[in-house]
Amino acid sequence: MNLDNRELPFYRVDRWIEHIMIQLKEGVYWVGAVDWDIRNFHGYITHRGTTYNSYLLVSDKIALVDTVKAPFYDTMLRHIKEIVDPAKIDYIISNHAEPDHSGSLARFHKEEAPQAEIIATAHGEKIIKKYYGEIPITTTREMSDVKLGGKTLKFVPVPMAHWPDSMVSYIPEDKLLLSNDAFGQHIASAGRFNDQVDQDELGQEALTYYANILMPLGRSVGRALKALEGVDIDMIAPSHGVIWRKDIGDIMAKYVSWVAGETKEKVVIAYDSMWQSTQNMAYAIAEGIGSEGVDCKVFNLTARHRSDVMAAIQEANAVLVGSPTLNNNIFPPVASFLAYMRGLKPMNKFGAGFGSYGWAGGAKKLVEEQMHLAGIEIMECDIDTAFKPTDDEWQAAYDFGVKVAKKIKE
Repeated sequence: MNLDNRELPFYRVDRWIEHIMIQLKEGVYWVGAVDWDIRNFHGYITHRGTTYNSYLLVSDKIALVDTVKAPFYDTMLRHIKEIVDPAKIDYIISNHAEPDHSGSLARFHKEEAPQAEIIATAHGEKIIKKYYGEIPITTTREMSDVKLGGKTLKFVPVPMAHWPDSMVSYIPEDKLLLSNDAFGQHIASAGRFNDQVDQDELGQEALTYYANILMPLGRSVGRALKALEGVDIDMIAPSHGVIWRKDIGDIMAKYVSWVAGETKEKVVIAYDSMWQSTQNMAYAIAEGIGSEGVDCKVFNLTARHRSDVMAAIQEANAVLVGSPTLNNNIFPPVASFLAYMRGLKPMNKFGAGFGSYGWAGGAKKLVEEQMHLAGIEIMECDIDTAFKPTDDEWQAAYDFGVKVAKKIKE
């Protein structure tokens, strides 16, 4: 065949394959899947979908790092086959056994790559076998790295960031960190890299991801960051969202700040209301806070999802939670939010409960008990109104907002 006059079908195929193969580094490919439709993940809302990132390393030997959520098996397999015959894969690395990372592992190993050696942490071995059956696994205790010929995969266990089995994989020759859940975001996008998506959306989703998954595991994440000190990294490829190839220092600095619980002059008010009495108190408090030049965000817990509230709380100084009393207890949407926040344990916050009631109170006290259990320092507050607030009670709520703002600025 005259290569200068190739038949058009071959030309089209060549261009199609070149277009869909996404290369991170020489011989390192993204072979994952984009989930445009998912809207709930780990109990928080995923406004922009997500991705399940799987990576293929092709050298003298071939390794697949993580698979994808089971419904996306065919997508992953198609991407792999565009690059190599799966039967030639030598290793399958499980950085994390959770089904969104390893849901396709057993099927892929059985049907496409039975010759491949599966590598996971010791905890990962137990969890994989519990989820997916008796699969032969080599642990990182036996094999702390894999030499592929020109490329090396080094395994660093990072337990409880965010499961006991979690580890990251590092390719020193490429300065590439396959970071598992750390540095992830839930974003479905056409671009695979951080410089190919809207930067405001990316920043918000990176923060939301940390706040709703990694916040209660800050110490473990901190240890993982410590373990990476001195490691030369110029690209971070997480398990969800886009790959960080630009401004790596920025996202690393944000993680250091989040792990440390650093805050800004900001208040989050989360409330719900039956007959607008608690709402009126929330708005009055917000006006008082704003009068002192302090930023304040107000969230109605029926209208806004708890995960959006937690993203705002991550960097806030103060959290105020309002609830009407229903059946001598907390209003259910507020109770649900408090249970969620208690599990996430935000750091370095102060706050208070407030609310309204009819013939008997009770919600405010219960709200503050739950806030205390979440680790929030409770400040004195007597904003608890019977039925509709009077002008004087509205003013008291406003004044309390001023007090909160002044405390922040002390």
